[in-house]
Amino acid sequence: MTFALIWVILWGGAAYWAFKRPNRRKIMGSTFIFFALFGGIVGLAASNPQPTVKTKTVQVGTQRLARAKSESRRLAIIASQQASTSQKLDDQSSSQAASVAAASSKALSSSQAASRATAKQESKAAAQQAAAAKSASREAAASSRQATTQTSHAKHTQGNLTTGKDGKIIGNKNSKIYHVPGQAGYHMNSSNAVYFQTEAQAKAAGYRKALR
Repeated sequence: MTFALIWVILWGGAAYWAFKRPNRRKIMGSTFIFFALFGGIVGLAASNPQPTVKTKTVQVGTQRLARAKSESRRLAIIASQQASTSQKLDDQSSSQAASVAAASSKALSSSQAASRATAKQESKAAAQQAAAAKSASREAAASSRQATTQTSHAKHTQGNLTTGKDGKIIGNKNSKIYHVPGQAGYHMNSSNAVYFQTEAQAKAAGYRKALR
């Protein structure tokens, strides 16, 4: 900065000295101005030097290189161990997931088997109940038939009048059945007896012939 200020002052003074005097001074002043301008340019270039990049060469010894290689191998071994551990953890996770899935499937199969067994037992129990109800219905029907037979037998064995003995056609006004001589004897009350001369007369009165 100081050099540039001095250069400007000198250049201005030379210009003033050269152009205020005769021609000879003008020539000398112009030459001085040229050299001053050239020197100013060179001085400016010298005052602003380009930065230089310094490099430093570091020499690595044999022991340091060996330590670096050893450290590199150690890091490689650690990385390999970590990768192996991660793979084992992944395998264990997959195995546990497979075990859980198998247990769930087995539990579901057992539940389904139990449900089928329960349904089968319930169906069997329902079939047994239906068979018992059917058997009870048959027994009730048999009891009813037996009671009807007994009632009919009682009707046939009770009464003060026996058909087939008097040689007449006798009808029962309650049952609207008539009996002819030769048929099985039928006991009934004499108050219910209606006598007919012929079967046609009995049929005309709305009676039907006994089956036995």
